[in-house]
Amino acid sequence: MVREAIESVATPDVRVQILHRALHMAREHEIPAAGDRLHRFVDKHLRTAMEFYLGNAATDAVMQNLEPMLTFAETIGSQPPKGEEREDATRRLGRERANSGVSRKQSGHPSETSTSKYPTIEPLGSPLPMVFVATRDRARCDEIAKKVGAAAVVQQIEDVVAFLDNVKATASLSPLLVIDCVEASVQPSTIATLAHELPKNSAVLVWGATEKHRALTDLATGDRGWFRCGVEAKPGDVAALIQMLLGK
Repeated sequence: MVREAIESVATPDVRVQILHRALHMAREHEIPAAGDRLHRFVDKHLRTAMEFYLGNAATDAVMQNLEPMLTFAETIGSQPPKGEEREDATRRLGRERANSGVSRKQSGHPSETSTSKYPTIEPLGSPLPMVFVATRDRARCDEIAKKVGAAAVVQQIEDVVAFLDNVKATASLSPLLVIDCVEASVQPSTIATLAHELPKNSAVLVWGATEKHRALTDLATGDRGWFRCGVEAKPGDVAALIQMLLGK
């Protein structure tokens, strides 16, 4: 069911990368069948991997469709085993069908997994500009993503490890980093300390810095790849700056 869900929003190559990244982060060799391991894999690791490749909107749509299936898998997994009874019932059904002379109608087309229950979203197989928003406020990030639209993939960053991992992984795509100093998920002082580790072709937009964020504002003043907007800027204003920096 997990693979089916991803198929609806990603090309085969991207789907493989999503699953590989999620399994690697979860330290699993295969997708867990049920229980807490499956819930943890989907809610944490698969979500993170999908947001990395597809952005928040596509990820949320898939997660909404996976939720009832996860609940069903949990219900099945919690039932006591009935191996012998199920086997006998299956054999009995087979005998009845054989004796009835009724056979299953064969389709002239190979069977395909129906994905009609999933939203139709254009697969993102080609590289788009990456925008990482370091904020703990999901609503602020979602509003930016909505305004930016199809011009770039916008992803929320919630900790410094994810910040470094994602930025380095997309270095060839010239990522744009938005540092939300009002609702910071990564301490601005940490960003300033790690500035030398950012890709040379990346750009940084410092959003809402004040006097206490002097280390960041100094970088935004002296470095051509660093920009800033005031604390009064709304997500829509930030999105407009992003589009300008991306040349859209």
